[in-house]
Amino acid sequence: MASVTGVGAWYPDTIRTNDAWSDAFGAEPSVRTDRTFNDIPVSKDAEAITTHHLEAEARDPFLGAVRRRVADDGTRSIDAEIWAAREALEHAGITAADLDAIVSYTMVPDRLMPASATAIAAGLGAKPSALTFAMDAACATVIPQLATAVALVDSGAANHVLLTQSHLLLRAFPMAHPAAPGLGDAATALVVSKERRWPVLATHAVTSGEFYRAVTWIRENEDGADLPWWKAGGSYRLGSRDKNSAKRLMRDTVGFGSRTLAEVCAKACLDPERISSLCSVQPRGWIPGAIAAHLGLRADAAISTFEDYAHVGACGPICNWHRAITTGPRDGIVALYAQGAGFTRGAALISLDG
Repeated sequence: MASVTGVGAWYPDTIRTNDAWSDAFGAEPSVRTDRTFNDIPVSKDAEAITTHHLEAEARDPFLGAVRRRVADDGTRSIDAEIWAAREALEHAGITAADLDAIVSYTMVPDRLMPASATAIAAGLGAKPSALTFAMDAACATVIPQLATAVALVDSGAANHVLLTQSHLLLRAFPMAHPAAPGLGDAATALVVSKERRWPVLATHAVTSGEFYRAVTWIRENEDGADLPWWKAGGSYRLGSRDKNSAKRLMRDTVGFGSRTLAEVCAKACLDPERISSLCSVQPRGWIPGAIAAHLGLRADAAISTFEDYAHVGACGPICNWHRAITTGPRDGIVALYAQGAGFTRGAALISLDG
């Protein structure tokens, strides 16, 4: 049975605190008007859980974030993933030469192609026969990555698979944007092996393609033509070509999370109350706890590193699990939850009891 045998994370040395923005930041016109990713409507499904969080956020231009890590311009996304991978390999007790496959996800790639995984393999010293490729389900990518690794291992096609994720988004996001304080840079990695350590009990992911334009790369001038990326135009940043859909996704995030976790638990024939650690994406610091409450988990099940790292995209679930591993032993079941542009939502269950 495929197991997670190594977990790694890397964070830039530079810490950006809230005093990096002017005192007038929350009152600036750009902050008041372009709030696609800031103003989350209340979901009737989770109204009692979320309302007080949203009310507090409405008065906070920093969206609850206190600190975030910022990679310097000279740091390649490839390097960030290599650094996270080295820790995961050490944690797994193997070397890069043992890897049979490397699967990368790079939010802001150094080049559009080839995949970062090819350079990661070379940088780590993987054997020439190792298969390398990229996957992209945006912030949800770690779940289909994990499902692919499990399939490779359980089928006998691989003994060890390395999964890497990076989120060096701040280089492509202006500080003046109202969502900027809630974002951070990071890289993470997992090793999946046939050796038994933390067995992967189940994975589950689904995609709703009607939200394809809700969150996407856009030109700096949103009023301009939606030119394809290969044509000259303004600079890019993350935004929306369908703001109503984007609002719907944010409104229902808590419900999406609890429903997806219930679905993966049903797939594993496991009662959700057995989840001891919930490691979720964290577009806001309160969202992991709200998902846990909505699912009926105990209050201390949800882990969040938002105050230290802010929203780090696909790295979020692994950053939170990495924190749990490094701060003290836990047993039971760890649940990973992720959702990302596309729109894909997914979850995985991993036994910490071996």
